This record gives sequence, C-alpha cells and structure tokens, in this order.
Amino acid sequence: MITGWNLYRTTVRCKRPFAIATGTQDECHGLLVELKTSEGLSGWGEGVPLPYLTGETLTGCQAVLSELLLPALQGEDPRALQSLRVKLNRLAVNQPAARCALDLALIDLVCRLHNMPAWAWMGGSNRPVQTNYSIGLTTPQDAAEQARALVEQDFACIKLKIGQDPDLDLDRCRAVRGAIGPEVPLRVDANEGWTFLQAKRFLTRADSLDLQLIEQPVVRSDFEGLKRLRGLSSTPICADESLRGAQEARRLAEMGAVDVFNIKLMKCGGLLEARDIVAIARAHGIDLMVGGMVGESCVAVAAATALASAYAFEYADLDADLLLKANFGTGGAGHSPVGYRHLDDRAGWPVGELSPGSTTLLGSC
Repeated sequence: MITGWNLYRTTVRCKRPFAIATGTQDECHGLLVELKTSEGLSGWGEGVPLPYLTGETLTGCQAVLSELLLPALQGEDPRALQSLRVKLNRLAVNQPAARCALDLALIDLVCRLHNMPAWAWMGGSNRPVQTNYSIGLTTPQDAAEQARALVEQDFACIKLKIGQDPDLDLDRCRAVRGAIGPEVPLRVDANEGWTFLQAKRFLTRADSLDLQLIEQPVVRSDFEGLKRLRGLSSTPICADESLRGAQEARRLAEMGAVDVFNIKLMKCGGLLEARDIVAIARAHGIDLMVGGMVGESCVAVAAATALASAYAFEYADLDADLLLKANFGTGGAGHSPVGYRHLDDRAGWPVGELSPGSTTLLGSC
C-alpha cells in the first residue's frame, strides 16, 4: 500500500547549449517523485514538463502532483496499475509529464515488489538498444566537426537537428554526410520548423543524402501534410510532435500518414500509454522509435530503454542524459559499448544516490 511520497525538483545542465527549431536549452528542470509503501519500498518516477511539447510548466506540473495526483494515490495498491491509470487520466487529462512521473513510479514499485527488472516485467530479454547521438542546430561546419568526432568515438548513428531555412538545412546535412561518410546512418529532425512547401523543397533535393528518416517536417496539426510528404519522398517520415497518445496514433495509422512513430514518455503520459501506441503501430506496420527530451535523466532514460528493448524498436534516440554534464543521480541506463544503452538485472529503475546539487525537496507526505 502507498503510504507516503517525496517530490523533488531536479536541475541538470547540458554539456553545450542545445538548440532546435523551437528554442534552446542549457539548464533544464524537472520533477522527481518517490512513492513509499507499507513494505518499506520506494518507487521512482520522473517528469520533465516542456510547454511546447507537453503543454505544462514546471510550476503547474508541481502543483498538479502535490495538490491533486499524489494525494489521490495515498492508500492505493500500486499493483492496480490499470485502475490507477484511469484515475490519474481523469484527474489530469492534459498533464502528461505529471502522469508520466507517477506511471514510472508505480511500475518501479511493482517491479520491486516482484523483484524483477522492468524489461522482464514488459516481457523483454534485455536486448541492448543502439542509440543515435544528437547534434543541435548549429553551423554546417560545426555540425560536421561534431559528427566526425562522434563517429571517431564509435557512435554509429547521427541525428541532426534542422528546421530553419531549407537551403541552409541542406547545407548542414551535406556537411555532416561528407564528414561521416556514406555508411553511417544519418537521421534528421525538423521539429515542426517548416511549412509544407519548405518541407517539400527540402525532401525533393535530399535524395542523394541517403537520410534514414526525417522527423516532424511540418506543424503537429498538419496530418494531411505528413501524408502528402510521405507520398512525395522515399525518405521515411516520422511523427513526433504530432503523436501524443493512442488517439493520435490511431488517426495517423488509419490515414497512412507516416512510416515511423516516435514515442516519448513525457508526451504520452508513461509506459502504459506507450504500450498502447506500440500495439497500434505493430497492427498497422509502422516502425517504432523511442525518444526523449533534453533534461531527462536517470529514470526517464532507463524507462525508455526498457521499452525499446522489450518491444524491439527499430530506432532509438536515447541520448538525453548523454547530452548532460551530469545526471541528478549516480544510476541510469548503461552505456557500453559506445552507442548502446542497456539495463541490468536489478529490480526497478537504476536511480542510485541523488546528487544534493541537482535535487531539491519540494514537499513530502
């Protein structure tokens, strides 16, 4: 039975400012939840609200958790995951990062109660997951230098942020492709930065770059634009911002709008909703990518790794914590060899010891 909780604010800093089409991040803030049980166990969950992606602010997310959602879990059995999911969804329908924090904490408790790792709870075999490493918006020359250095470190896939002027974006892609050679997969992400005509201009001129995929070339509401672009290009089209939960997944799948779904736990509200999206994708022959957001750390990246491993995702962007100077805890998903993420056989999320400089207690019960 859940008997108490702690709520922390997390502060992490990027190795270098990370720019995308919708803004730049350097110092990032999130929320860490600890659920306590009558058995003396703790379950950990992470929420990273971003207004442009989840529709939440840090202050709003904190208030929803401390005043509404966490009190609603007092006295509940954490094993009743589906009924608790319904309860949380009704209380906070537009707060996916807040719900994600509790979804992950509840699943952590279930795994610890049954002494099993999360990947096993999801039916997986702990397959290591190959990740890309992301390069933010920058000059073509700097992007090429970063990409060359990453390949020299043995990263085997590069993700390049684009989404400004299509001609400059093409220059970025050509510079990176020239730096890494033709064999290293290169995927790009426009983060809603283009109009339909700009996206069309880019794609019709990018065939020689052999791009693995392109994420979210148009605004999230333009499902029809995604479908039209898919029909114009041989480059696979991936939905990111357009895909929040199972409702959008069903619509995109039924339209035949995209080739790939990028599932982010903060967008959809956690692993339980993510598994519903997985089922929709597999039923419609849509490939899967797991993603994250700058500012995610130990718990969120471990959970995303478990998801991608258990369900054999075709693509993974599991570098959120690798972009940071340090995590808020000493644990986290393993990163060995370079470019591969994995978990161990221990139950629950690998949080480790919290860093006093990165975590601040906001409230408890």
